[in-house]
Amino acid sequence: MAIEILLITEAKSSDTKSFYNCNTVLYRCVKSAFEMQFGSFETNDEFLAFFREMNCELDYLVTAEISRTDMATRRNQRSESVDSLSERLKKHQPKYIIVIMKDIEKYVLKAIEKAKLPREALLTSVPFPAMSEKNRINCALGISEILSDFVKNQTD
Repeated sequence: MAIEILLITEAKSSDTKSFYNCNTVLYRCVKSAFEMQFGSFETNDEFLAFFREMNCELDYLVTAEISRTDMATRRNQRSESVDSLSERLKKHQPKYIIVIMKDIEKYVLKAIEKAKLPREALLTSVPFPAMSEKNRINCALGISEILSDFVKNQTD
């Protein structure tokens, strides 16, 4: 089945921290956005089950470990990952894409074009929920607004 909503961020946090382990800032932000639209979830497992039932998935632009200190290397890793992401997009055929990190939007757009997905598939990009409380809030609110539009479009 095609993915309804694909969230794309730059790269995994680490080997021990990940969205699906429910122990990252990104996880807490996405869960908060879903709770704004769908009410609270009693447990992390309940949220992840709901996330999957809605055919949502998280993917990464860069699937290898990324340089977090050398920006030139980091930009190269992003650029070199476009083809790989494009292949995954062809496989997933997402209806909606949410880019979580404004700095990677141009790379994701290139991957969308290479995958020959409709450009409308990209709903928006939101800030990555790090570095400031403002980014966290704007990320959660942005995702929440997209979810609201998604639900409206499902019922129309």
